[in-house]
Amino acid sequence: MKILCLYSNECAVELFRWLEEQGHGTVLETGRLNAGWCRENRFDLGISYTYPYMIQAEIIDALNGNIVNLHNSYLPFDRGTSPNLWNLLEGSPRGVSIHYVDKGLDTGDVIAQQIIEPEEGATLRTSYEQLDRAAKQLFKKVFPQYKYWNSMRKKCIGEGTYHRERDFDIILQSFENWNWDLPVEKYIQKAGEVIKASEHAHVSGNKSFDN
Repeated sequence: MKILCLYSNECAVELFRWLEEQGHGTVLETGRLNAGWCRENRFDLGISYTYPYMIQAEIIDALNGNIVNLHNSYLPFDRGTSPNLWNLLEGSPRGVSIHYVDKGLDTGDVIAQQIIEPEEGATLRTSYEQLDRAAKQLFKKVFPQYKYWNSMRKKCIGEGTYHRERDFDIILQSFENWNWDLPVEKYIQKAGEVIKASEHAHVSGNKSFDN
C-alpha cells in the first residue's frame, strides 16, 4: 500500500519505518495538507499519530475517508490535546485507541482500544512513553487485520471528555520550571491546586476550564 503518515513527534517515525519493513510505501508529512495533493498521490491509507492539525473534511474526502488516528487515551475520554496529562490529573480510564478520523475531535469510529494500567513511580516523561509504546504495539497487532477494519469499527458510547490546548496553558504557566521528569504525584498535586483556583475564579466571574 501507499500510506500517508502524518506526525509531529519523532516517536511516530518508528511506527512508519515498521510499515516500510512490511513492504509498504510511506510518505511522511508534518505540515498542513492540500486536498488536491492528496488526490493526486492516490494514497491507499492515511495514518495520523501526534499530528497537531485538525484534519479538515476536504482532506478526509480526498483520502476517501480511509484515514486513522492513534490517540493516547481510552476514547471517548481525553479527546483533544495532552491526553496523558489530563488522564493523570482527572483519573479517567487510561489507555490507547485507534480510530477512524471524522469531522469531529477524536470522535471517529474506534477500530481497537486497550486499557493501560499506570506504572508506579512514573514521571510525566515515562507515563507518556508507556502510552506511546502501547499505542504502537496495538497498531502493529491490528494492522495485519486491515481488510477487516471496516467490520471492526464501532462508535464510542458516552460523551467522554475533551480539552483544548489553552486549557492546559493555564496549568503550564503555573509551573516555574516545567520538567518532563517531574514525578506524576507532584504534577497531580500542583495542577490540582491550579484547577481549584480556576474554579474559584469562575465563581467570581472569570474563565475556567472546558470539559
